[in-house]
Amino acid sequence: MNITFNSRLINCPDHCSVLDLLRQEKLLQKGGMAVAVNGRIVRKPEWEGRTLCPGDDVTVVFAAYGG
Repeated sequence: MNITFNSRLINCPDHCSVLDLLRQEKLLQKGGMAVAVNGRIVRKPEWEGRTLCPGDDVTVVFAAYGG
């Protein structure tokens, strides 16, 4: 199925969870991130259970350190 991930169209398997998507995109080893699906924050404990649907818009942002 096709979804939008950080402003680009990608393909992910049917019944893909937020956690599956983060694994696919190799983002799990990075810390300090927030995930939103269709403009709503998905908390880390919900990543495994939040199944994505065709056309969903997923945004991942990372905390930046420094001044």
